[in-house]
Amino acid sequence: MQTLREVRLDHVEFYVGDIEAFAREFVTNYGFQIAGKTSADTGGHRSLALRQGGIVILLTEGLDHDSPVSAWVRAHGDGVANIWLRTPAVHDVLAEAMANGATVTLAPRERAGVVTAGIGAFGDIQHGLVERPDDADSGQLPPGIVPVETAGAESPVKFGVLDHFAYLVNAGDLGSAVKFYESVLDFSVIFQERTLVDGQGMDSKVVQNAAGDVTFTIVESAAAPGQALDFIAAFVRDHGGPGVQHVAFGCDDIVTTVQDLRDQGVDFLDTPGTYYDMLPERLGDVRHNLDQLRGLSILADKDHAGELFQIFTRSTHPRKTFFVEVIERFGAETFGKGNVKALFEAKKAERDQLECQ
Repeated sequence: MQTLREVRLDHVEFYVGDIEAFAREFVTNYGFQIAGKTSADTGGHRSLALRQGGIVILLTEGLDHDSPVSAWVRAHGDGVANIWLRTPAVHDVLAEAMANGATVTLAPRERAGVVTAGIGAFGDIQHGLVERPDDADSGQLPPGIVPVETAGAESPVKFGVLDHFAYLVNAGDLGSAVKFYESVLDFSVIFQERTLVDGQGMDSKVVQNAAGDVTFTIVESAAAPGQALDFIAAFVRDHGGPGVQHVAFGCDDIVTTVQDLRDQGVDFLDTPGTYYDMLPERLGDVRHNLDQLRGLSILADKDHAGELFQIFTRSTHPRKTFFVEVIERFGAETFGKGNVKALFEAKKAERDQLECQ
């Protein structure tokens, strides 16, 4: 298992139907820069690489109706299709993963000294494997991408890391999805919880690689029988199966980052004012000013290790099945578990206030 424990996050690949529009949103609104593109020989698709610091996103668009990329987009809409893992030994990792039950989706190949392969994950997500001669350097461009000169002013938005992926599955499939990552890729469960609010809720487990830079929050519905369709079931229905609902970008100062993002056109979900009225009693003092959190609709939580601040963008996806989370960790190791209950209580208090008027 030692080789599997050496895998790291390399880059994230989205399959998209309109590569220019998707790139424009990430460049204009989120501060990424176009760093590279595919050459003319692409085998039925074309790609653009976007980069911000050590975060690399690859956008891939099918060039014809029969392309596997086009078929994926027809089934799921634009979204995360392949989460690439960097390793010093692709052949060894692939052999271990196959011995653990993995299905090979991309046979090993070498091009310009870079070795790649791929396995299927849960649902239609894949994990590409990449081995480069210089394994120590993060933020490198994906294989087959030709660098382009970066143009334009640098964005004020500064994301540090890709904090985690939210991976939503059908009710009853949480165990199978977690077992895949534990058994096939030797990930570990680092956190789990059940949240139930007014007959609806969710079960979740968080799996992570040994290096700690690939984290999946895997979630299934825990709604009571007969309850209305919840957001997890709605995602699986509208996405056409399980998949990545959002990615979380980490930052050092969420107040500054969210203000910069708003200035650049990013629209965030609103938070009831009663949430902030109740926040001091729930958490006590936190490192950010309460009025700033309220003004920007930023959520706050605490765990055994520290504080966490988070906010979710309003989805611009046609199916509403993908959005972005912005997160700041001030020591916190969990994922805002207190906010689900706090938001429900705040909305209930807001309704009660309106009924009393």
